[in-house]
Amino acid sequence: MELNKKEIEEIQEKLIMVYRFISQNKTFKKFYCQGLDVKYCSDNDENMVNKLMDLDHSEELLKNCIIELQDMKTDEEPLKTENFQDFILNQDWNLLLKKYGMKTLEDVRKLDLEILLELL
Repeated sequence: MELNKKEIEEIQEKLIMVYRFISQNKTFKKFYCQGLDVKYCSDNDENMVNKLMDLDHSEELLKNCIIELQDMKTDEEPLKTENFQDFILNQDWNLLLKKYGMKTLEDVRKLDLEILLELL
C-alpha cells in the first residue's frame, strides 16, 4: 500500500499519541503498582491500544514505527534512536489533541487506527 505524505503524517501523529499514552501508563504502573497485578478497565477491551499495552515490548515497536515513518516523511537526515525522546517531547500535544478531537490523552483509545491494521 502506497501512502502519501499526509497519510504518513496522520499515522505517525496517531502512533506518537499512542506511544506517549502507553509509555505514561507503563511508567505509572511500574512506579506505583510494582508487584501488583493491575488491570486497566475500558469500555472496549478489544481495542488496539489495550492490546498494545499488554505487549511487553510495545513501546519499542511503536518507537521503531514512528522512526520509520519519520524517515519516509522527510528527505532530511534520518531520525536517530538517541534523538527519539527529544522528538517526542518537541511535539505540540495541545495541537495534536485538538486536531483529533481529543480532550485528554486518555481519549487515545477513541482514535481511528484502522489504517494501521490495514498496513499490518
